[in-house]
Amino acid sequence: MDNTHTNYPDESRIGRDQQVYDDDLRQIAGCIAIDHQQNKVLLISSSKHEDVWVLPKGGWENDETKEEAAIRETYEEAGVKGRLVRLVGNYINYDSYGYPKGVIWFYELEVKTIMECWPEMDFRERKWCTLDEALYLLRFKPFMQQALMNSSLATQTSL
Repeated sequence: MDNTHTNYPDESRIGRDQQVYDDDLRQIAGCIAIDHQQNKVLLISSSKHEDVWVLPKGGWENDETKEEAAIRETYEEAGVKGRLVRLVGNYINYDSYGYPKGVIWFYELEVKTIMECWPEMDFRERKWCTLDEALYLLRFKPFMQQALMNSSLATQTSL
């Protein structure tokens, strides 16, 4: 996948004025950031819920592709850069009443650079996890567990 045209902003984008919607569902892009040398995946602390860990993701905006949004959001929230390997899949996120609230497009990212400073470093923690650790920490986010199980980390671990 070509991701040579990604801009890495100094600050996170804020607001939803430029968000992409399809059939009233917010379109969201994110990455499963994998360090293949360590066989680990990167999780970040949730910005909304204490002690909850998530995969980096955020709104796809109308001035970028889904791939660019996934790379940008992963950099802003997790402070890593890398190469998109493939689309893992798209998943529907439901609200607490069971209504769909967004479609998340997850890409696998081969991590190349771990930044010391990144836009959301003051309010996000990073945690490198084995597959089993990540699956446990993502227990409140079944769609993220499903995405992780569709990544190469899951197929490598099960060999």
